[in-house]
Amino acid sequence: MSRAPVFMLLLAAAACTDKADDGNTDDSNTVETSVFDEIITVNETAVGELACWTAGAEPLSQTPDPSCQVEVDFAGEIEDFESGDEVGDATLELFFSDAYSEGAADFTTVSDTSGAVSGQAMTCTPTTYKTSTDPDLDLTRDTFEAHQVWGYETSISDTFNSVSSTTYQVIPSLLGVSLKDGMGIVAGTAYDCNGDPLQNVQVIARDASGAYPEDQRIHYFRDDFPNREQPYTSPDGLWVAINLPAGEVTIEMYAWNGATHELIGTTDLTIFADSINIANIAYGFWGGVFYPDSCLSPCQ
Repeated sequence: MSRAPVFMLLLAAAACTDKADDGNTDDSNTVETSVFDEIITVNETAVGELACWTAGAEPLSQTPDPSCQVEVDFAGEIEDFESGDEVGDATLELFFSDAYSEGAADFTTVSDTSGAVSGQAMTCTPTTYKTSTDPDLDLTRDTFEAHQVWGYETSISDTFNSVSSTTYQVIPSLLGVSLKDGMGIVAGTAYDCNGDPLQNVQVIARDASGAYPEDQRIHYFRDDFPNREQPYTSPDGLWVAINLPAGEVTIEMYAWNGATHELIGTTDLTIFADSINIANIAYGFWGGVFYPDSCLSPCQ
């Protein structure tokens, strides 16, 4: 997303937004329906490159070549998710193989005053990263990005997101959603076979018990801007899920085939209370992990 130009607009729009809703529709007194039927309503066919997979077939799978999974130096910076400004004195933790465990990161460092970080990371290996700042200052919320995969290179250069406490509050407010304490947020992009944004699809969260949590609120963007009237992904492919319970969840992505809604991709995540997770879903892939081409053939 290109975020810097819209941050002040977000603040202004949130200040004059209508009273927050508790749901995805304006009418809460209609005949009771299932959570799934309330959220998955798209009746337009998906727009994007879909030739790589057919809905209902076995999910796509990839296996990285072991020779491509090596530890290399990385350099980058921690940036504010909305403004793009550097975030100094922020902690970056890397968890290789997406194996998140509190206090047991595979690599930890702290950014300097310009937001710069450096260290070692793994190529062609699913990695969850976490950025955080001093909780007593309440400047940012714990920010996670799951299933990050860097292609095979001799070194890595990348940017790591940090979401400010202000942005964490503003986006739900703009969408008319009341944040609930102890819940989490997930934001991401729907992708087609070419890695381009996928239009006219919807997402929903399912918890570890297999249920669709009733408190979840799903919204979409228009021109990279949160829009409460957008019913499914626009050409930017962006979505956000708000008020997800802490714990293991699967974000499911659905498309309309003209007769029914079909599951076309998922991502698996761990939600932490009062935090935000950035994750993407690719057409035909289950779990949320997909590899660059440089990982799929021998590297050395």
